[in-house]
Amino acid sequence: MAERKRRTQAERSHETTSSLLEATLACIKDKGLINTSTTEVARRAKVSRGALLHHFPTKEELMAEALRSLLLRETEEADRAANSVVEDSLTIDQFLDFVWERFSGDLYMVSMEFVNAARTDPRIKAALVPVGQDFNDAYGRIWEKIDGPSDDPVVQKRQKVEITAIMCLARGMATQTIWRDNPDLFRETINYWKELLKLSRKHQNSERAS
Repeated sequence: MAERKRRTQAERSHETTSSLLEATLACIKDKGLINTSTTEVARRAKVSRGALLHHFPTKEELMAEALRSLLLRETEEADRAANSVVEDSLTIDQFLDFVWERFSGDLYMVSMEFVNAARTDPRIKAALVPVGQDFNDAYGRIWEKIDGPSDDPVVQKRQKVEITAIMCLARGMATQTIWRDNPDLFRETINYWKELLKLSRKHQNSERAS
């Protein structure tokens, strides 16, 4: 029997870090950010609290990296969807469906915990702002990829407004799912936005052509 290859220190460290981040996100989803403790995270990740503190000396660092890993994962998913649009295997309407699917899942519910905490906790806000901005910027680049890059400042402004509206719509509806169990209404709202987007683009294209 071939001898199993021993993992390197870097591989073991990466595995521990990944386990801690997944445990952190799961704990936040189940219990909320305020009730998530480093002791509970270590227990879920099946590592010692000392090992946790070795990788993340403070709770704020752990929370910031957990949020960053979640948003990075979601950005990569969206980028794959955007590439499918460019390759003509996914329509813009389907991309909007994709955005709503992601925001109506764990992404928004976990990230909302950080948003709520950031309102009154400057340490959480300091951790949230840079990763949140990176996430929004990434979606902006994705939308530009879908719509096509342009040096025209008018087009650039329209793209920025469009993706901001898409994100705000998805976030707002995701918030309402907490107290409104009406998936059909949310689906109709997404379809309504698709039509508004088409009408807006048609109007702007007509104005530019005249």
